[in-house]
Amino acid sequence: MKCLFLTSSPGYGHTRAAEAIDVALRHQYPDIETKYLDITNLIDGQVSDAIKNGYLHMTAEQPDLYQKLYDLDKNFYRQLAGKIPADQRLVDFLEAQQKRFFPEVVERSQFSLPDYYKSLDSALFNTLVNSICNRNRIPAGRLLVQGLLGLIYSIMSSRLKKFVTDYSPDFLIATQMYPNALLSRSIQKGVITQPVIGVLTDYGVHGVWVRNTTSLYCVSHDEVAESLRRQGVDAERIRVTGIPLMPAFATLPVQAQARDRLGLGQAPTVLITGGQCGIGVIDVVKQLLHDQRHQYQVLVTIGSNTADMEILQQLARQYPNRFHLFGWREDMSDLFCAADLVVGKPGGLTVSESLACGRPFIATCCLGGQEKHNVQFLHTKGAGLHAEPDQLPGVLAELFSDVARLEQMKINARQLGRPDAAQAVVAELDSILKNCTLGKKTFKRSILKKRNSGFFMQAGRNKL
Repeated sequence: MKCLFLTSSPGYGHTRAAEAIDVALRHQYPDIETKYLDITNLIDGQVSDAIKNGYLHMTAEQPDLYQKLYDLDKNFYRQLAGKIPADQRLVDFLEAQQKRFFPEVVERSQFSLPDYYKSLDSALFNTLVNSICNRNRIPAGRLLVQGLLGLIYSIMSSRLKKFVTDYSPDFLIATQMYPNALLSRSIQKGVITQPVIGVLTDYGVHGVWVRNTTSLYCVSHDEVAESLRRQGVDAERIRVTGIPLMPAFATLPVQAQARDRLGLGQAPTVLITGGQCGIGVIDVVKQLLHDQRHQYQVLVTIGSNTADMEILQQLARQYPNRFHLFGWREDMSDLFCAADLVVGKPGGLTVSESLACGRPFIATCCLGGQEKHNVQFLHTKGAGLHAEPDQLPGVLAELFSDVARLEQMKINARQLGRPDAAQAVVAELDSILKNCTLGKKTFKRSILKKRNSGFFMQAGRNKL
């Protein structure tokens, strides 16, 4: 039996969720074969790097633009589709990104592809950027942009279809919304017939996830399930499993044991995590170490991609008894359990790990979009809150001074935690695979019924 995991970078959370399911699958099916595909690897490397870097720059430097992109803002997408001229801020952002990765593209030509383009992908990417930024100078510019978008979608769908058919898995698991969406056309045409399971790794749901071609959705919480139902997904295709975590989160040490393993004392302890790229860590660390009111033990874990490692190492030497720097770890459970609370970037996986350990989460670097959903979820459930870096010392001082409130937040977090989520996803898969033949027939009838009802035409308008 073979399983194909579909992910998309940047961000490591989607892959970590897939890896957690992979471990649980191997426990259930020891002979299973698994494979991973990051769909950005289907694109020319230079273009892929430009897109991933553009995402990071947009979230960090132009968060309002990213929020519009994530929210499928009608006016913003009309600009991207060439229906109306693009705002100057969007033009400036696209041109800066183009110059960063394609400095040779100086003179823009929308009707011919210069010979220095290295691939079809770079030709399409640069032509699309040029067309959006120079719509008013191009005859039929709107039609050109729309045609390019359609062509790019068709190419990506075809490449994904080829990868899937060549590997021929028994089922597919998508932990990110774009590969899940790109499968739709091939499933509608009957080229891909295997079950597709969408595993949502945040505490909100984006409209791009909503596809009648997805066999089953595994979601983090009842509220996410309700959101899918409101968007037209049948209840029988939704299961509340939690966000998949590694097995270490199922057998957690008590706090004293975790601190002993890490060589820590018993002072109030804060874990700071900035994700694989270390986003937002430096400001938070400095705020806490310079606060003279509390002598916190500050634990930091970041990925190797961060540019701030040298500064953090200097701080570790300056505060050897208070500041403890850890590299990126596959097993974070000891660090979470050693802390009293967690501070950092509210990615879905990190928030879920914190909740599984019964630790409140304080978000100081929210990139908007899916992370905005996560922060709202924490706030409404009383298991966390949002604080800017300069507000953090005061917020933590209040929490550590109010023992009852901090303890209640820990209880709330523990009640929300789902350390068994990966096993729950595999249990749902097991049910699907045992009834695969019947499931395919039922699923096919459902698609035909919705297509005849006109629902498919509406779903086809969902924007990528």
